[in-house]
Amino acid sequence: METYVSLAFLSALALIVLSFQIHRVDIRERYRFFLPVMISASVWALFSGLWLISPYQISALMAQVSFLGIITLPVFVFLFAVDYARISGFTKNRHKALLWGIPGISILLMLTNPMHGLFWSEVYPEEVFPEVYASSHVAGFWYYLHSFYSYTLIIISLVLIFKALQKKKAVLGQYMLLLGVAVPTTTSMLFVFEVTALDLSPLFLSFAVLAFGWTVTSGIYRENIQELQRLQNKTSEMNNLYGLVVRISERLIHTDTAEIRQAINDVLGELGRFNNVDRVYIFEYDKDKDDVSNTYEWCNTGITPEIKNLQNIPYNFVPRWRKHFDNNDYVYIPSVKELPDDPYYEHEKAILLPQGIKSLIVVPMFHAQDFVGFTGFDSVRMNKEWDHTTISLLKMTADIIAGSILRASYEKALIREKQNAEAANQAKSEFLANMSHELRTPLNAILGFTEIVKDDLIEDSQRDQLQMVITSGNALLRLINDLLDFSKAEAGALPLTPNETPLRKLLNFVSDTFRAEANQKNIELQVHNNTGSDKMLWIDEGRVRQILFNLVGNAIKFTHKGQVVVSAEVIPVEEIEQNDSQKGTTPDKKSDHANGKDGMIKKAQLLLTVKDTGIGIAREDQEAIFTPFTQLSTGNNRIYEGTGLGLNITQRLVDMMDGDIRLSSELGKGSTFTVRVQCGCF
Repeated sequence: METYVSLAFLSALALIVLSFQIHRVDIRERYRFFLPVMISASVWALFSGLWLISPYQISALMAQVSFLGIITLPVFVFLFAVDYARISGFTKNRHKALLWGIPGISILLMLTNPMHGLFWSEVYPEEVFPEVYASSHVAGFWYYLHSFYSYTLIIISLVLIFKALQKKKAVLGQYMLLLGVAVPTTTSMLFVFEVTALDLSPLFLSFAVLAFGWTVTSGIYRENIQELQRLQNKTSEMNNLYGLVVRISERLIHTDTAEIRQAINDVLGELGRFNNVDRVYIFEYDKDKDDVSNTYEWCNTGITPEIKNLQNIPYNFVPRWRKHFDNNDYVYIPSVKELPDDPYYEHEKAILLPQGIKSLIVVPMFHAQDFVGFTGFDSVRMNKEWDHTTISLLKMTADIIAGSILRASYEKALIREKQNAEAANQAKSEFLANMSHELRTPLNAILGFTEIVKDDLIEDSQRDQLQMVITSGNALLRLINDLLDFSKAEAGALPLTPNETPLRKLLNFVSDTFRAEANQKNIELQVHNNTGSDKMLWIDEGRVRQILFNLVGNAIKFTHKGQVVVSAEVIPVEEIEQNDSQKGTTPDKKSDHANGKDGMIKKAQLLLTVKDTGIGIAREDQEAIFTPFTQLSTGNNRIYEGTGLGLNITQRLVDMMDGDIRLSSELGKGSTFTVRVQCGCF
């Protein structure tokens, strides 16, 4: 007896512990009826043991409680089998109510048995072990009916579990679940049909614990591992897709406009291979025509391109798609063949079916709030499914591509406009150059003949009138010369022609040209050679004279008293071989004088300074004076003649000679222009 009771209690304890442990780890609730099965079995085992060790007066009550587990256990086993086999028809409440019909009546009849004797026809004390008496029962009509019903449920449950195990392709060890149900059921049947005097089922429930525990825990373990693996695979896939989106963004952002088309085609290929589809394409929307055209397409090996067949399609040709796109929503068709036979889908099927498409997803492309077009993914060889996370990333990628398409379009438009502007500017410069030549030629003739006529006249009044003509003509000639140089500079046609030039010759040019004008205004003109010797320079003499002419001419023009000081200095930098190619500094090999005594020249800088005591320039105007056609407009400065081109041309010439020009000036206190240009000296 002690062994029987101990095993019964051990079975009950193991059933309770196992059931709650399985319930705790069953995160997907795949074994939700396992807990009530184990509780019913533990009630059966526990109170079967108490039935034997309790006094006779109490053993009858223990037997009734034990039968509560026995009666309910088959129903819970059946529900567990149905759930395990994934049969959804028995999950409704009305079906469960039918299952509990007979067990419910059985419990009621068992508790009220003394009144009618339908469940047990007789209850009496019996010595089940030496000197151990317990209540014994003689089965009644309903007891046999209930037993038949219970065993029928158990047998059906065994069949369902067996088929489910086959379907799951379970390993051999999982078939122990069948033994866990069948062994206690067999011992119970032997007791009911009086083959054995004592119900040994509570003892074999310990075996059922092992069988159930092994099968269910291994099943939960495998399913949880599979779920974990699925989640890991999905996470890895999402990480890869995130990485792909980042790579696509970086590539499109850093791709030049000229290469953007190839970059987008490459991106479509990457998206197609990653998503395992057969065709990826882009349709761009033309707002003026209200149509869409296939502009980019990638096709997998063996897939026919459709880009040439899908041009200038009316945007409203597929109303359903337009409705989705207008709401910034995607179009997802898991199976094209299963589209309804409805006029609403008629045009959609007319486009998709001839292409052999089985599944597709199309996502709109937006830039800000503007609809740019859409990107599509076709699966031709098989049906394909996309989840919401993947679709969201595809929409993000489509918007990135849309931004790149618009950026390339804007940049191409800007390039075209820039080219048009440059062409117009070039045409303007050529026109000015041609017109300046055409005007200068007859003007030189007019001035020349005017000088001849003036010398032949006797009357002073006529000579003064012709002198006014000559003065005005020279002013016009200077204007034409400035326009000619400016147009050449704009057209990049101002050449540098370096030659051997004595520094003394440049300074004499200043004295000879401006001495008379300075004396006429009672201005002192000083010209200084700060080098200390007469240096021979290798430089474009004509361009340096032009720089000095503009700077000294402006200084005398804007100075009414005081002085204008011009100084020049040659600063050697380093010795270089004559063969080195230096812009504007390398002398001609044929020039013996340029070669010098030892075949070497010195790289140098020519520093020119023009300082005056004139009207000065306000700080806010000092940058503007270098702008073409700009003259100072404050005070009475507009009384001075000029085109506003002299300083701009000077700056361009200085830049061409790898130099710089600086201005230091204060209103009312004069100005100092400092020019530094590259040259050679020997």
